[in-house]
Amino acid sequence: MAADRLDHFFIEPSDFDATVAFYRDGLGWLVRFEWGGQGAPRGVALSGGEVGVVLAERHPAEDHSKSHGINGHRPTLHFKVADLDARYAALQAQGLPLFAPEATHWGTRWFVVKDPDGNLLAFESA
Repeated sequence: MAADRLDHFFIEPSDFDATVAFYRDGLGWLVRFEWGGQGAPRGVALSGGEVGVVLAERHPAEDHSKSHGINGHRPTLHFKVADLDARYAALQAQGLPLFAPEATHWGTRWFVVKDPDGNLLAFESA
């Protein structure tokens, strides 16, 4: 059995500032790191303890992070895996991944699958 561990979910909010305020100020989640600003699309990773949320403004990307746009503003679940290539091979044998493992612009490697309802599940490793 795979040992995928839910790490965070990704949201591309319609109102970035209001959504950050909701998680940070309303729920009291801690900011782990932020990026962008000064004309660049902004993003923030917050932690609610065992699970986190990554909020990011819409942005063009050379990597497949643009795949989040497949679902508009629907969340993407991110799972940490110990062996990304082995997990990819197992899921690829079933025809599930949308693309092969690749480097992300935030410093990990990942691939993404889509469930029958179109929800995205990202599998990542450092």
